[in-house]
Amino acid sequence: MDSTNQILEYKRKAARQYEAAEHLLNYTYPLVKDPKLLMGILHNLTQAYEHAIDAVLAYERELLLVPTYPNNSQVKLELFREKTVRRNKIPPSYLTLLLDMYEIIELQKASPVEFQRGNRYVLCSQNYLLKTISIKEISQYLAQTKQFLAIIDRIIRI
Repeated sequence: MDSTNQILEYKRKAARQYEAAEHLLNYTYPLVKDPKLLMGILHNLTQAYEHAIDAVLAYERELLLVPTYPNNSQVKLELFREKTVRRNKIPPSYLTLLLDMYEIIELQKASPVEFQRGNRYVLCSQNYLLKTISIKEISQYLAQTKQFLAIIDRIIRI
């Protein structure tokens, strides 16, 4: 696959993941009202971010603006932060959001107890510190992800 097709495929995957998250939030969640869906939405949003970052790094790699890099998410994230964010003046709040979403996902993986309270999903850490996730937070994450994808679309001129 040539690099242009690869870039476009990453963009399509990012858009698909975003659309899946949006559908879950706006259509499925109101019908089912199960706060566990909020974690599924969060997973889709992080994958949309990852595919968008892959797309912009592949694009900048083609332009020789970034060096060759291994297929490692930590390396890609660091390269994105050091090169792409600065060059394109992407607000750091988008990276902070991604890191926050990663933190919630990692907390869920390690969480000994998860439960719903009303329309919130509650995760407990090993020492029982609580983290709640609400529909309002997820809606904000969705809106910010949409803005991030729009920024990436402006950067990639194919």
